[in-house]
Amino acid sequence: MTENITVTHLTDQPQPDAPTIEAAPAAAGVALVEVPVADVVIEDNVRTAADLDPAFLASVKRHGVLLPTIGYRNTDGAVVVRDGQMRVLAAREAGTTVPVFVTARGDSKAARIAEQLVANERRTALTDGDRLAAYRQLEIEGLSVTAIARETGTKRDAVKQTLTVAKSDVAATAVASGQATFTQALLLAEFDGDDEAVTELTEWIAEGYDDDELAHVAARLRRDRERAAAVDALTAELTAAGKRVVTDDDDYAPLSRFTNASDDVIAYDDRTPITEDEHAECPGAAYEVRQYGEVVAVPVCATPNAHTLRVGRIGVPTSAPAEPTSDADAEAEAEERKAARRLLVANNKAWDAADDVRREWIAGLLQRKNAPKDAARFLAVALTRHANTRYASGVVSARGLLGIESSGWDGDTLSQWVEQHPTKGLHMALAVVFAGFENTANREWWRTPDADSRGYLGQLAAWGYPLSQVEKIAAGIQPEPTDQDAAAE
Repeated sequence: MTENITVTHLTDQPQPDAPTIEAAPAAAGVALVEVPVADVVIEDNVRTAADLDPAFLASVKRHGVLLPTIGYRNTDGAVVVRDGQMRVLAAREAGTTVPVFVTARGDSKAARIAEQLVANERRTALTDGDRLAAYRQLEIEGLSVTAIARETGTKRDAVKQTLTVAKSDVAATAVASGQATFTQALLLAEFDGDDEAVTELTEWIAEGYDDDELAHVAARLRRDRERAAAVDALTAELTAAGKRVVTDDDDYAPLSRFTNASDDVIAYDDRTPITEDEHAECPGAAYEVRQYGEVVAVPVCATPNAHTLRVGRIGVPTSAPAEPTSDADAEAEAEERKAARRLLVANNKAWDAADDVRREWIAGLLQRKNAPKDAARFLAVALTRHANTRYASGVVSARGLLGIESSGWDGDTLSQWVEQHPTKGLHMALAVVFAGFENTANREWWRTPDADSRGYLGQLAAWGYPLSQVEKIAAGIQPEPTDQDAAAE
């Protein structure tokens, strides 16, 4: 059996012609002894902060000191440990013995300091790739998550995450090669098997996206995955019924834009849209399976130039347009409509995903010990200039943002919570206002930013919330252009 170890020399530096410190004499015999920890003396050490890591201490308590320390016997015959201070301290906490390589020493104080510096600074920790492989091997050997956590002194959640990454080839490779951090690799592992999602995440990681920015990407990809499953199911159902389902490559428009009314019918309410039954015999009869919001089938026409628009300029009905002057004109118009629709769909998806990330961040903000320093000013402005948001109802509640589990009436629940947490009144007020803004926020914010969207999102950004690209539009901030934007344009 050969050793599969790659040795990297970390000290290949030019050496002075003559050492400045006299080298320690070679050990005249080495003996490995097991010494009761109470009998071990710790030599003076360059490491002054001896903070024991809980995981390390737990390991020593379970397994004892695995790596022998190095020391010598003093003139009184006591064992003095030079290298292994932390192991001795942990052994004292655990009440176990200490293995010591006992050597003959006759060196100087300067040599002792130099040795301790080298011993502490030239140690190389396991790489993330090494750790992934080791945890995976432990699992293959039959150890459960709980057993691995117990044997290694690691928290169960950390073990589960490590194994999740280790089982994904793409995630483990990204960590081992240094292309992704462990946190980023967890996202790659989550989407393993979805080549498009993994490719997109990998590209954003390579672009330097931080964890906050990747959270927006991941939230959108999760929603995309859920929607894709629903879209596939509904598309299969329509196709089985003999219905045509349009794709992004088709040129189409919803039936709600067209009417069979004649041009002498001026009132918009009288220019009723074409119904599905009326449109059934049209060659362009089809359905669009909406991929954002609730997945639904919307009746559309794939030959939009064949019908009369319900309205053109404000209040002015528009008959079916004349045929374009050339095939090139018709193709250009169709491409413009498709590009606008792609941008609309992409930004709506991004907005829905941002809702998840933003609300999770707000809940975290409300869990902090202290409210933001200018929270009182924000509340004053919100309750005056943006007073309409206070009473907006919807899926978001102050109770939910604060993590209060109760089935009672909100007013009673919140008042009782404040009585139980008298120093959290400001947090409660913020939660109520946040809930109002969140129930007001919608996709129209990115299409037509207003005072509410700019004020609210701008304040969250000032408090440290990382706005996504579509939220920057709603906040009145020009976002960085992306490849997707360029394609849509």
